[in-house]
Amino acid sequence: MTSTNATSELHRILGERLEGGGTWAWAYADVSGNVEDPRRQAALKLRGVEEGLRAQGASDEVVDAVAGEFEQEPGVPSPVNRYVLVHDGEVVLSEVLPGQLHGPESVGVGAVPDLVPLVAHRPVDLPFLVVHAGKEGGAFRAYRLGHAPVAGAAAEQQVEGRNDTLHYAKAGTGWKQPHWQQHTEEIWKQNSSETAAAVDETVRTIRPGLVVVAGDVTARELLVKAFSAETRALVSVFPGDPRADAGSKQAFVEHVETALARVVATRRHDLEDSLRTHVGRGDNQVVTGLGPVVEALQRAQGATVALDAVAIGDRTLLALAGAPWVATAPEQAAGTPVIGAVPAVCALVRAAVLTDAELVLVNAASLPGGAPAAALLRWPVGPVVPA
Repeated sequence: MTSTNATSELHRILGERLEGGGTWAWAYADVSGNVEDPRRQAALKLRGVEEGLRAQGASDEVVDAVAGEFEQEPGVPSPVNRYVLVHDGEVVLSEVLPGQLHGPESVGVGAVPDLVPLVAHRPVDLPFLVVHAGKEGGAFRAYRLGHAPVAGAAAEQQVEGRNDTLHYAKAGTGWKQPHWQQHTEEIWKQNSSETAAAVDETVRTIRPGLVVVAGDVTARELLVKAFSAETRALVSVFPGDPRADAGSKQAFVEHVETALARVVATRRHDLEDSLRTHVGRGDNQVVTGLGPVVEALQRAQGATVALDAVAIGDRTLLALAGAPWVATAPEQAAGTPVIGAVPAVCALVRAAVLTDAELVLVNAASLPGGAPAAALLRWPVGPVVPA
């Protein structure tokens, strides 16, 4: 099973580095500019990051590398955060994370990095489309949840339709009135069909989890009707035009955020429901609790791991220099060298990435028995409990 959230991307980027040793340094902090005296606040934030890294033993070169990333403009509207990861003095990740902080800010140095902020901002690999409908055609752009948008107008696709005789004829009773009205409506429908075809093709290509439609009210209605059934099933309509004024734009942003949150919540709920169902059946497809989840990760048996970072708290686990990657005690390491005792959450995330398990952050109250961690398994463990 290929993971469908940040773990697959992290495995591709960091896999070999996570397998080995070395020293990691990271910083995750709010860099929003919508505050009083933003330059002073940015300077204070940067100083706090630098002092935090130095206090934990980071070299001047590492501190300068992280600071250099934080000094860059994020390039997206506030609220926004930045996450920088350095391995053995080299910047390996510098990510702009749109939206509010997801959990506490994190600055540290250690044998295993804190990757939780990336997983929190990218709980699922969720491409989505934003479509602006107009009577003369339309425009749409693809985004990914938790990722800054690609810069440049080229990222937006324009569909230019016909624009001749786009407005109804002026009020009157002449014989031309019905003719031109019908002609205009046919042009609108044709333009909507062309836009819909382009959007449908993109849906088939990138498999988004959401399609948000906004713009002219008549054009919106015609466009949604022209979509394929597959695209219509993903549609969330914003009842307005975000290009009309600042208030409409803000309302549109909130609409998109709410729609995305609903998609993520649905997927999280489906996982939680699946965990409870398997536990109820007693089919041994699920394990709960920190120890059993560690054992599942050691066997690369975890398809999806759900954990509550707050509930796990300050517990530690052993990070290993090779498979099985994580252990609760030295005797569980199977002879693999121990990197060291690290925060349990960091060790679990690293093991999930290295075994290609999907990782979902949840509230422990939603897990069977209120456990701080649970795993849906690739194959069952032990004998099936008789019905």
